[in-house]
Amino acid sequence: MSLLRALTSSPLDVDELRGTEEDSEADSHPDTPASRVVTLAIAILLGLAVAVAVTNLRADAVSEDSPRAALEQEVRDSREHAVGLEQRQEELQSEISALQEDVLQSSDSAAAARLSTYETATASTALSGPGVVLQVEDSAPLPASPGVAEGTVNRATDEDLQIAVNGLWAAGAEAIAVNGQRISASSAIRTAGSAVLVDLRPISPPYRIVALGDGAAIEQAVQGEATGEYLSEISSRFGIVLSWETSEDLSVPARAPAALREASSTPPGEAGADASPTDPDTDPGATDKETTP
Repeated sequence: MSLLRALTSSPLDVDELRGTEEDSEADSHPDTPASRVVTLAIAILLGLAVAVAVTNLRADAVSEDSPRAALEQEVRDSREHAVGLEQRQEELQSEISALQEDVLQSSDSAAAARLSTYETATASTALSGPGVVLQVEDSAPLPASPGVAEGTVNRATDEDLQIAVNGLWAAGAEAIAVNGQRISASSAIRTAGSAVLVDLRPISPPYRIVALGDGAAIEQAVQGEATGEYLSEISSRFGIVLSWETSEDLSVPARAPAALREASSTPPGEAGADASPTDPDTDPGATDKETTP
């Protein structure tokens, strides 16, 4: 404000007044080595305080008592409990199957043979024997090319697995499992977001498809049909990794038993030994499925 008054009252003395104000400001804030040391010390202390605060916040976020850690532990416990229940279910189902077989063998061997046929057709019993394994994996990170960013990964899709499984059935596979999930006439391979589901259970790559039967013949039949052409195309165009391996010792688990919807008694002597399981292609009550043996 003194500069404005000087402009209005005595314009010729403005330069002299400006110099006086600058000198007074310089005198009021002297820049000495001691002040620099104090400023540096204050800055260091503030930096340390911020670092300690951030460290404490991170420690609180990952501490065992934090809500997030508690939720993560709850999820892990739930998964372990679910796995335990599934294992117990398999054990009980095996016991039930053994008891059924013992009873039928002692009373009606023909009924026991039919039951075994039905169990195999409905994937309700575990099987083992020779076969072939088709493994399907996502592509490796791709180099940059026209229309493709560097590091792009092409994912194997549910459609790829559907085509592979149907091709294995057509080639003569007797039983199939994908990543340990048994495939039956009513199984569905779907996608939910980025996850592939088999009967609503998520699976992750690499996808290991086990097919029981004559492994070499199954592989040769698949390679010579449309399924083989499709697999070769997704491998060459999109980098999907495929591998075949035959083995004399493979196994597939039993599928979880389905809910019983209808049952009726058959008078003795009317159930022929040549009875066959319901064919989803001919049964009017059957629905179209994605994977049909």
